[in-house]
Amino acid sequence: MTIYITVFISVVLLVLFISEVVIPYILRRYKKAQDTRATEISATLEESFIFWEKKRMLLFYIFPFALSALGFIIARHYVGIFIGFVIGLIMPNVVIGIAKRNRLKQFRSQLVDTLMIISSSLKAGLSFLQSIEVLCDEMPPPASQEFNLILSENKLGVSMEVALKKLRQRIPTEEVNLIVTSILIARESGGNLPLVLSRLTDTIRDNLKLKEKIATLTLQGRMQGIIMMILPIGFAYFVYKQNPGHFDVMIQTELGRKLLALVVCLQIVGMILIKKISTMRA
Repeated sequence: MTIYITVFISVVLLVLFISEVVIPYILRRYKKAQDTRATEISATLEESFIFWEKKRMLLFYIFPFALSALGFIIARHYVGIFIGFVIGLIMPNVVIGIAKRNRLKQFRSQLVDTLMIISSSLKAGLSFLQSIEVLCDEMPPPASQEFNLILSENKLGVSMEVALKKLRQRIPTEEVNLIVTSILIARESGGNLPLVLSRLTDTIRDNLKLKEKIATLTLQGRMQGIIMMILPIGFAYFVYKQNPGHFDVMIQTELGRKLLALVVCLQIVGMILIKKISTMRA
């Protein structure tokens, strides 16, 4: 009887220790880590003029636990919890990448109008700095934000050459690199900058049209890639729901597990190859 009482007291004390000390400590550490991460993410987004409210940033706390619960519901196994938690930790980076790509795409779509405004202002007799001021007044974000930052840096004493090079670093695209390089060369050599920008406008317009055409032509390949990525997983899930013991021979035997690992590796390689083939490098 004494043994049972001792065991009971030990279990109660252990539960109290875990609930009162261990779990709060883990939650505090997790909150601190997520706060640091949210601050870093917010700073990264603000560099690209993407401002998110704190309510949206709080989603980064919820993602791992929500996807862990979803993984457990789908898989009915602790592995699903682990996979869901890992995906939840990765998800913020995916969301940030999508936001940056969307902003980059929007900026690229404004390049032709941007160059036309600067070129027209230069032809009207304005200086390059005044032309950028006209651009900031006429164009919507993100073009106005980026060039307004150039103006702000120039007013603080940063040379125009350095400010343009920083623009090239913030917007690492082929078109921006071409624009900045052409402007710097024209300013150093005393070339006809309005003529250079007019030719750049035609070049970039043709380049964007070509990229849009290529994206349209490769759309079928990208759709096939998505279907081929989803089809094996969907088929395996359907077969498992119909006959849960169908894959026992693959899971319970050494050869079956090796074949499954090989299949997963080949599936990943196929996904990467299809993405490489059907995606045009910007």
